[in-house]
Amino acid sequence: MDTKASKAHPQSTRGKGQWRRFMRRLLATFLLIVALISAGLSLVPNGRAAVRAAFLLPALVTAEEPAPLALLGEPIVHTRETIAGSYEPIYLDIFAPAAPPPPVPGVREGVLVIAGVGDNRTDAQYLNLMRSLARSGLVAVAMTTPTLMAYRLLPQETDAIVTAFQQLIHMPHVGTARSGILGFSAGGSLASVAVTDPRIRHSVAFVTSFGGYFDAETLLADLGRRAVEVNGKSVAWQPSLVTVQVLANSIATTLPPADGQILQNAVAAGARQLTAQQIASLSPAGQAAYHLLAGDQPARVDANIAALPGEAHVLLARLSPAHVVPGIQTPIYILHDRNDIFVPFTQSRAFAAALDAAQKPHEFVEFSIFQHVEVRSGLGLSQLLGDGFSLFRVLTSLLLPAS
Repeated sequence: MDTKASKAHPQSTRGKGQWRRFMRRLLATFLLIVALISAGLSLVPNGRAAVRAAFLLPALVTAEEPAPLALLGEPIVHTRETIAGSYEPIYLDIFAPAAPPPPVPGVREGVLVIAGVGDNRTDAQYLNLMRSLARSGLVAVAMTTPTLMAYRLLPQETDAIVTAFQQLIHMPHVGTARSGILGFSAGGSLASVAVTDPRIRHSVAFVTSFGGYFDAETLLADLGRRAVEVNGKSVAWQPSLVTVQVLANSIATTLPPADGQILQNAVAAGARQLTAQQIASLSPAGQAAYHLLAGDQPARVDANIAALPGEAHVLLARLSPAHVVPGIQTPIYILHDRNDIFVPFTQSRAFAAALDAAQKPHEFVEFSIFQHVEVRSGLGLSQLLGDGFSLFRVLTSLLLPAS
């Protein structure tokens, strides 16, 4: 923030702050009304789920732990565990109600949360969401691995998700058939692949992909073109540096070591584009990967995709829900913001279309209030209410197994 500008316009700054507080109070009032209406139906599962959704919704749209939920919700306990995976350690953050489950239904719903790449374990919004889920009566378990924390996607992560989910459903008081997976960004994509694993295929109540990709190879092609196709037209799309870095880190594992290191260094924050001489020093596959990541050969994207090594194509396919649609049996909720710069929303449109064609149970909702998976600031009431109703409906469905 520019401190000089803030000092020059103190009244404007205070006015904006007062407006944001007013909007939050107004939204909280709306949610309270929804909760009171839902309370009238609290004797039936749908009503109980609606009440929980009304109290939980502010945690998603205001990025803060809702005051009513903090006051009226269940006391919670936060613990950390490290469990052994087949390839690497799996780190779990467990947020659970301190008390035993109520007599009806006698068990609690569990939810495995995967925030995607990076180490999100101390992120304020992430922690608020986890606490809110637990105060709502769920056993919420966040998982990550060294690979994800290193901003890299590898097929082994789906195995880690399976292991973490098995750990969740075997925790005390967690209902085996009442637990699902909430995946953000790449976490939703990896979860959509993981739920086809025979070890958990019949145990996952739902999976949510929020801001995820459908096909990693077409995502790389979108990156190379710096454009996406929307309703038959090419629309410019400028990706986040994080997306470029994650794909570089992942593809690098399929290239000669020297090429892989050059590629990762070339897309690091503040790095300059490679010179013609540096590009020429790369293998043909390395050159193709660089041009896709740099987006400097949009007319040659198809040729550069074809020039990638076979291992890269296998890797991208194994990371993609696009290649497991026939095996998906779990109901999937696909959520995406239309202004996403990390993953274009067209990826989720393609996912929904493929599930439609395969007649798989799913729901697809597009939003305009998020930037990737975080709520944007400066939103108007009409935007919050419009998308809030859609989000409330999805939350009610996700909380039904706990009710």
